[in-house]
Amino acid sequence: MNIKKRWYIKADYEEAIKMLAVTGLTFAFKRKPILDDVSFTLTDGQITGLVAPNGTGKTTLLRLLCGLLPVGQAHVLVNGIDQRQKHTQFLKQLFFLESSSNLYPDLTVQDHLLYVKRVWQSPVDIGETVASLGMQSYAKTRIKRLSLGMKQHALLAMYIVSNAQTMLIDEPLNGLDPSSIQQFEAMFRQLREEGKTLLVSSHQMDSVGRVCDQVFFLKNQKLDALPNDGQDMMAEYTTRFLTEAS
Repeated sequence: MNIKKRWYIKADYEEAIKMLAVTGLTFAFKRKPILDDVSFTLTDGQITGLVAPNGTGKTTLLRLLCGLLPVGQAHVLVNGIDQRQKHTQFLKQLFFLESSSNLYPDLTVQDHLLYVKRVWQSPVDIGETVASLGMQSYAKTRIKRLSLGMKQHALLAMYIVSNAQTMLIDEPLNGLDPSSIQQFEAMFRQLREEGKTLLVSSHQMDSVGRVCDQVFFLKNQKLDALPNDGQDMMAEYTTRFLTEAS
């Protein structure tokens, strides 16, 4: 079984410029504009929220950033390595797993974590990660027997075990109860303290307000960057996406 083909997640541990830099990113799907000349930079030790209504391009942006979709003439760099010019090296710099549907149903949680640790030569301890997320009771259970919330925990554990510098995380709070959301938020803060760069898409605006250093609102094919100064993020969302619609 070639697991690697289904996981577009990579990590690298060499010292480098720890940032994600994007310049001039434009993308359309079936002639429908999705992104128009988008540019931004994310530095190490930063959590950025990615927010927009469904179907407006959040997941598309994440796919573009990791090379699953063509970026055209845009420049996407992670740790100073250009996606188009040094694609193989580029892929070693980040971690992205789109959803729990990419997990292998007949493999256990532990199987997935062992694979990530081995391939990415990570120093992170699997047992400690499993314990920190309260996954001991189902770490050796096959994915197909897990609830959505358990699968989300498995995904987060894979990110942690990878030890990747740059992490692209798509809707990690789906299917979680309030206590699990608090647990995930604590883990995100810990990753930030370790100097990781996180770009996290989410509809949970309260959570976005609690953990993100800044928020990207994707609207009209552009990213509107808002520093998090403690403002009401749900109100910010309403102003941008609901007020005009009404």
